[in-house]
Amino acid sequence: MFSKKNSSHSIWTTLAILSSIATISMYTETMLLPALPQLIHDFNLSYNTSSWILSAYLVAGAVMTPVSGKLSDMYGKKRIMIILILIYTVGLIISPFSSNFVMLLISRILQGIGISVFPVSFGLIREQFPREKLAISQGIISSMFAGGSVLGLAIGGTIVQLYGWRLTFFSIIPIAICLIIIIIRSIPSEKKAFDISKVRNEDSYKKFDLRGAILLGMSITSFLLFITFLRTNIFDINYNLLESITIPITSLLFLIAFISSFVTFLLCERRTKFPLITSSLFLDRRILSSNIILLIVGMSMFTIFQTLPILAQSPYPVGFDNNAIQMSLVQMPFALVLLVLGPLTGLIITRIGQTTPLLVGTLAMSFGFCLLLFMRLNEFYISIYLIILSIGISLTNVSSTNIVMVQSSFEQIGISLGISNLLRIIGSSIGPTIAGLFMQTHLFLVTVSKNQYQYFPSTTAYDLIFGTMLFLSLSALGISFFLVKEQKQTRIQS
Repeated sequence: MFSKKNSSHSIWTTLAILSSIATISMYTETMLLPALPQLIHDFNLSYNTSSWILSAYLVAGAVMTPVSGKLSDMYGKKRIMIILILIYTVGLIISPFSSNFVMLLISRILQGIGISVFPVSFGLIREQFPREKLAISQGIISSMFAGGSVLGLAIGGTIVQLYGWRLTFFSIIPIAICLIIIIIRSIPSEKKAFDISKVRNEDSYKKFDLRGAILLGMSITSFLLFITFLRTNIFDINYNLLESITIPITSLLFLIAFISSFVTFLLCERRTKFPLITSSLFLDRRILSSNIILLIVGMSMFTIFQTLPILAQSPYPVGFDNNAIQMSLVQMPFALVLLVLGPLTGLIITRIGQTTPLLVGTLAMSFGFCLLLFMRLNEFYISIYLIILSIGISLTNVSSTNIVMVQSSFEQIGISLGISNLLRIIGSSIGPTIAGLFMQTHLFLVTVSKNQYQYFPSTTAYDLIFGTMLFLSLSALGISFFLVKEQKQTRIQS
């Protein structure tokens, strides 16, 4: 047993470690953003294929998130946390040595497996923090994600511009190794969790839903591949008739694979005693509504991550012809607002509840995407619009997560947060893929030099991207009105 003083020290140590993991993961993601045009050029990628640089990482994280949570219950959170951070570090080490796109994707998948450490870390926070302070801890962690984004854009953009994208990974590898050492030394072991002979006698060990995890992975991957192949190559110099026939057939096959695997997944989950995703949690309309909003939040953030670097570095008149450093400065206010507003949102929710910040957040998201759709005047205006979007995403993310926590029983908070995190990651993986589809199917030709031409996404591509996100943000706004109404009815009945 820990004394009260030691217990308090352990709480803040765990929170500091989790915050460090959040910072490192977002640093790694945002340091790559200024490099997206370079990666497209170096590996000769189409715009929709380039979306897999983000999506492969997120799909791996989505599939492993419920699995890592289950494994941490079986073998101990500290042990699984160390293993996952080790896998993440291996992915970081492989990335700068990638000689082709497949090798880069493998390294990104390993990093995606590593980010499934978050439900494990949240489990530690949930066990140690008082229920009334969970919103504050959530806000602090959200701000650390934003802090990683700020560092990634500031440092990553400079490194990419001066030394190339490969060197960015070497800036984070030593820190990841140090974090592993800190976890080993600072987080106490859970001796009972490591008694494998006892764990093996439990039904939860025998009934681990490996089949559900595989089917979920197949469903997400086949759906994203379906979107990826939903394109035409009429803008491609090497376009031919054979591709115009085979690409739609391939896309249809992936659609069939998605439908069949997803239906099978749902049927299996209903019959499994210990399902990967507990369907009973979705019977609460407020939890279901909040999870839908979190899915839209994930799509919104990573659609921005995929789209803005290419928009900023594309030539006039569609883009702004920026370099990597200038592009980072355009997106920096987005990350800075997330950094400041994350912990403040937790305090606001503690004082006035979740629904009002949620309503304001979804309204700000809708307004931000509306401005990006109709008024892309110059870099300054884009930065202002991103500030509005950042305010919306921060308020919406923390508010929705807090609604899930409050509506769930204490015994179900871990499962609820795991599902919410899973849906947010799924949304994050879908966003870049849809953006890449629109960018690849709507291109315009630019003369780079004499006898040298290059295709860039057209104005129509960005209109479709921001128009789609505006529609989804308005949907989230409608759902938030429903949640406000539900809360009022609950107060009247009580």
